[in-house]
Amino acid sequence: MIPQSPLTNSQDVTLLKTIPTEKLIEDWKNIFEIDITEEVREHENIYFYKCNETQLKFFAPTETVGSAKLYEHLQKFEWYYMPQKWEHDVAIQDLDNCHKILEVGCGEGAFVERLCKELKVDAQGIELNSSAVAYARKKGIPVSQDDLYDLSNQKANYFDAVCTFQVLEHVVEPRNFLSSLVKLVKPGGKLIIAVPNSKSFAKYSENNLLDEPPHHMTQWCRDTFNHITSIYPIQVVNFRFEPLAEYHVDWYISIQLSRLPKIRLVKSLCFRFARHILKPALKNISPLRKLIIGHTIYVCYQKNP
Repeated sequence: MIPQSPLTNSQDVTLLKTIPTEKLIEDWKNIFEIDITEEVREHENIYFYKCNETQLKFFAPTETVGSAKLYEHLQKFEWYYMPQKWEHDVAIQDLDNCHKILEVGCGEGAFVERLCKELKVDAQGIELNSSAVAYARKKGIPVSQDDLYDLSNQKANYFDAVCTFQVLEHVVEPRNFLSSLVKLVKPGGKLIIAVPNSKSFAKYSENNLLDEPPHHMTQWCRDTFNHITSIYPIQVVNFRFEPLAEYHVDWYISIQLSRLPKIRLVKSLCFRFARHILKPALKNISPLRKLIIGHTIYVCYQKNP
């Protein structure tokens, strides 16, 4: 059965790839030491599609989405909830003159805390991971486990800005999720979204488990974000691509090396160049990294009056 696009509800979609869940389970055990057997719920395969109208890429069946238990396991890795992100710095500039701000899927509340202390604004966050909420509350950060859809009914047109960073790609019903976000924003207010860029260097990664179920359920690009202005009463006011981050240099180089022809001499020369010249240059010269499109795509919308 052909699935519907999660943005348009159309069956004008193209199958891109079939992923055997048995291999997925094995890879998660080997790389993260996490058993995702319960997450994929005995489906033999997971299917990767593209919506031809919006260019959104998505996985099916939706029942393979990760549970709260998965995120509790991932939370144990120090890199999972990074307190400082490139998109936070960009958002701070776009949030000028915003006084009531909500972050949806705020993790342990690092950005909410920054907004409260740095901008002195009325900021709060909501998060589904109970462990992350407990951590934030211990630090006195205003984070709750409120349901997004209930909150959008209670506080429609309430916030000057709503932000969500690295969350949308985890959602199986992005159309409803985005509708709730837009509903929370005041007319003239801002909606800020950051997600992995499906057209970045990471698309060449041979085994990017975190960009597949049960972790990610959709993959986004600029074309998709431009298209959704025809679905919701919003307009793009700022669009940015993250430059290659310093902590992604090793990953970037390993992906590029994996794409080389299987010729021993060529690979040997390229490995030496990467190790002795390219890696130090990218690590130490920030302007050089800015020439390479990095992991994240950022968009700031304004809600129509």
